Amino acid sequence: MKKLILLCIALLVGAFVSGCTDSAPSGPTPGLGGVTVKKYVSIGNSLTAGYQSNGLYASAQIYSYPNMIAQQLVKSGAALDTFQQPLYSDPGIPDPLTGKAQRYEIISFTDPNNPVIGPKGLTPGAPTNTALARPYDNLGIPGIPLAGFMDTTGTYQSPPLGRDAILRWTSSPSLGKSVCRQISLLKLMGLAPDIVTFWLGANDVLGFATYGGVFPATGNAPTPAATFGFLYKQALDTLRKILPNAKIVVATIPDVRAIPFFNTVGPKIAAVLKANAAALGVPALYLRYQKHGNTSLAFDSTTLTESNPPMITLKAGAYAPLIGLPGGKWYRDNAYATLPAGIDTTKPFGLHPQNPIPDALVLDAGEQTTAVNAIIAYNSSIASVAASDNAAVFDAYTFFNSVKANGYSIAGETYTADYISGGLFSLDGVHPSSRGYAIVANQYIKTMNSAFGMSIPYVDISAIPGIPVPLGKYAAGSKVLPSISHEAWKSFDALWGSGF
Repeated sequence: MKKLILLCIALLVGAFVSGCTDSAPSGPTPGLGGVTVKKYVSIGNSLTAGYQSNGLYASAQIYSYPNMIAQQLVKSGAALDTFQQPLYSDPGIPDPLTGKAQRYEIISFTDPNNPVIGPKGLTPGAPTNTALARPYDNLGIPGIPLAGFMDTTGTYQSPPLGRDAILRWTSSPSLGKSVCRQISLLKLMGLAPDIVTFWLGANDVLGFATYGGVFPATGNAPTPAATFGFLYKQALDTLRKILPNAKIVVATIPDVRAIPFFNTVGPKIAAVLKANAAALGVPALYLRYQKHGNTSLAFDSTTLTESNPPMITLKAGAYAPLIGLPGGKWYRDNAYATLPAGIDTTKPFGLHPQNPIPDALVLDAGEQTTAVNAIIAYNSSIASVAASDNAAVFDAYTFFNSVKANGYSIAGETYTADYISGGLFSLDGVHPSSRGYAIVANQYIKTMNSAFGMSIPYVDISAIPGIPVPLGKYAAGSKVLPSISHEAWKSFDALWGSGF
């Protein structure tokens, strides 16, 4: 008995020190806690749509977190019909520029520390569920900002399978030209949702961040906090008015600094700078980068080892091997007719003040502060409005920051925010992997169970496909420096409605 007690204590201690954890799918008998559930609808952006590795394709869309939530609801006794999504057959949606499938895949793994990733030039798939005579249950629209919930004028049409393709109002005007109108139509059809998940707002800051703070679509700034607060209250108040009895779960906006898009290239460059400084016998080598809003010689310096260093975006992976060499590949890739004043590409790229790392590839300390302050303000509005409209809140901000700091353990596996090897994020470094979406689904389920007295079982993470080998099995996240071409990022940039 004494040994058994000590073993139990050891297991409890282990649970507390191993980071963010959840138990494997188990627990009380599945049930809905007396809540009638005949219809579930999810509202959101690319995260809700199941966007993965820079594309939408059916073999990944089936692992969207809303689809997995729907499956778990059925296991709990919900009388749901097939959860309808706007599926796009593999290999997925086409790049608007090339006409080929834009999905990122592994192109070459010759060097496991420097994999080549990007589209394979495949013939794209096609939409497969366009004849549905009612709105989809998954109303996740890639690229849509918060304003898109009520909007009937904006297009949000990039990439393919944007707003008009998902709402289908051009081919079926009676469906309605906004997400809000389609929810109202479901109610008129006797299909009013009993449960709604609502996750909008990330795109109001993510475009700014992924563009390194250089985002012409919004004047190089996130949506103003006051505007966001107004739009969020308008959206949720309207949703609650349409569905006065529905169980609504909203989610906060994650910290952009918690995703691999901003945490992969910088550490690799920092290690190379340190090693080269030692080889040269100098105290340090400094990376030169353009200050926010500049295109010429307004630069700053970093060793990328400070307490709050600039973040180098994943887009810089294709240019990082060129640091220290003369050249202007970034300017050629971005079709500069002439170089900006003062730029001299005969100087060592990234190491000389006259050839610094471009602002668009760097989220500097000031830009990070702008993004984080916006997110904190957004989340304050979300919490306030959710309370007034009796909506439960999944705190995605706290969850993803915890994963970045401590990892996330479930069913004998630990997931981290490392690029590829962490298992949580897909090859674009922003959108989750299939298992990442399953983990998100479980966080929503945890929120529902707590808020609504339900006993919905968790998704079995081990049954969901992981990152494809060999990358997922062999790559060390802290050592990976992916090469993704500038051209391959153009469809990614189109998510936010503006190409650089």
